Amino acid sequence: MIATLSASGALNHYSSVNATTSNTSETVNDDLKGLSTQFNSAESLQKWQEFSVNGWIPKWESPKVENGQLVLRPKSSGWFEDNYAGHLYREVEGDFIVTTKIKVEGNNDSLPQRSFSLAGLFIRAPRTFTKDTWTPKGENWMFFSVGTAWPAGKPHFEIKSTYNSLSTLKIFDAEPGWTRLRIARSGELFTLLYQNKGSQKWEVLDQFIRPDLPNKLNVGLTAYADWDSMAPDYPNYKKYNEQGVKNQNADLIAYVESINFRRPKTSRFPVATLAPRFSFDPKVSEARLQDLTSD
Repeated sequence: MIATLSASGALNHYSSVNATTSNTSETVNDDLKGLSTQFNSAESLQKWQEFSVNGWIPKWESPKVENGQLVLRPKSSGWFEDNYAGHLYREVEGDFIVTTKIKVEGNNDSLPQRSFSLAGLFIRAPRTFTKDTWTPKGENWMFFSVGTAWPAGKPHFEIKSTYNSLSTLKIFDAEPGWTRLRIARSGELFTLLYQNKGSQKWEVLDQFIRPDLPNKLNVGLTAYADWDSMAPDYPNYKKYNEQGVKNQNADLIAYVESINFRRPKTSRFPVATLAPRFSFDPKVSEARLQDLTSD
């Protein structure tokens, strides 16, 4: 059984069957697969870019590979409106499916104990600015992360969509431990899926329609922590971005085993729902669903 979103947003379950369609195109040479990274050595970070602005204090410790895993240790930080945090990325043009295997822990507990402490996939419209040329209300991005949101200490997914620096978030229950997260882009449609440890089933958690996002995006990872310590300075974005948070109480370590990229095998189809019973071309919707839930 596979979970999908209905038109009302509720999760539905139905059995998946094989479907083929003339609109499905197999990509023999997938140009995105070369971006996939198994974080098993320091050299695996060489082609990745790290978001930074000269004159702004870094919002995390430098990402590094330890014991065959990428380790992300954020400072007290967060992506929210015009607040910036850590971001490790590759440039990707066009449609894509990006998947990561990640685990989030607290410094001394199985989960962070400070609110909004999470890590996961992050996609962002590129911007070029300096400390002196930066202006507010220009951020456009989306993330899908796992850790603890609110209340702190319980496992959550957080999804946040930001349009011209106006952020809207959603929180869902999650399970602790290793989790696979996936974001699939098909034109303006972004589908978010997850797979819990020990499960072979991909679950569709949500979908967003973002026609504003450009063809080229920065796609990769983020980690952020401890909104409690950020809150006193909100919404002084300039002070936070340049100086960071005075009282550092970040409580998060993220371990990333891998991140994989590939092109979708199904072309854009102007129906957001994945459920074939709501589609005027059920075979295409079924083929898309199979594509999104396969490795």
